[in-house]
Amino acid sequence: MLPIKRLRKMFTGDDRALAEGDDVGSVDAETGEFELTHVGPYEIVAPCGKGGMGTVYKAIDRANDRTIAIKVLHRQYDLDRKRRKRDYLGREVLLAGSLSHPVIIKMHKEVVVQEDRDGNKRRCLLMEYIDGPDLKEYINHANLDLQQKIRLCIKLCEGLDFLHQNNIIHRDIKPQNFLFSRDGSQVKIVDFGLSKSSANWRTRFMHEGGGTRLYMSPEQINKKSLDMRSDIFSFGLTMFELFTGEHPCSAKDRKMLSKQIVSPRYKWPRPSEKRPEIPPALDRIILKAMRRNLDKRYQSMTELLLDLTRLSESRI
Repeated sequence: MLPIKRLRKMFTGDDRALAEGDDVGSVDAETGEFELTHVGPYEIVAPCGKGGMGTVYKAIDRANDRTIAIKVLHRQYDLDRKRRKRDYLGREVLLAGSLSHPVIIKMHKEVVVQEDRDGNKRRCLLMEYIDGPDLKEYINHANLDLQQKIRLCIKLCEGLDFLHQNNIIHRDIKPQNFLFSRDGSQVKIVDFGLSKSSANWRTRFMHEGGGTRLYMSPEQINKKSLDMRSDIFSFGLTMFELFTGEHPCSAKDRKMLSKQIVSPRYKWPRPSEKRPEIPPALDRIILKAMRRNLDKRYQSMTELLLDLTRLSESRI
């Protein structure tokens, strides 16, 4: 049985995370009280995870016996005028609230405003509660065979392809943003706070920063214009880690990590060098998704999905 951490990092935000000492306000250190006792009819019962932009709580509507997850932006994103203009929750609702796909987290279509225990008005996003671990924990603990991992990648590709077909670039693809149900039967793509839609005027001219550096594409690190191929690169890094148990970069510090991702002088190791059971065809798929040259990378998630499906149907 896969061990499930009670306080998993469901939404870790980006690596522009809060500086040490910043007040994220999730739990009072002295009293142990949550920053919010409830949101509407939902009683906050436990934190699920905390990251650079917000805290996610488990909440229960006891009258109707319903459990949901509630995402609350960190205090400064509501109280700081400049940060509030970025409207991360509004963007998340705008992009993901109207989407319906079995691999995409379900969200309420409105942001709820609730006073915290200090009387500050806080914006909250209500969403489906997923009771299991994230993909990072699966990588660390689950004993999946090669075919199971390929089928998992196919399922995730289907969800990402759906996003791209709806002109949405996620921009923060990483293992922590894929959540599983406790029994492992469902997997969901989460956290659209950094996402960008090429089809909507409200998000078209967003700054290209954000994301998690460990899984950024070269063009994202260089703050260039992004398209769907950036998500493909990030998913390639995620696949490498899923199949090998390791990230393909050897650097330990942030600066060298960025150099390795961006520079062609750093040669990606073949996944089969880490795990001999990985066939050459899968090597080629993963490394093609991770090509630094945009024109040589997979041009769509559909192409990647087709190659993974062919591989799954072959005898490997």
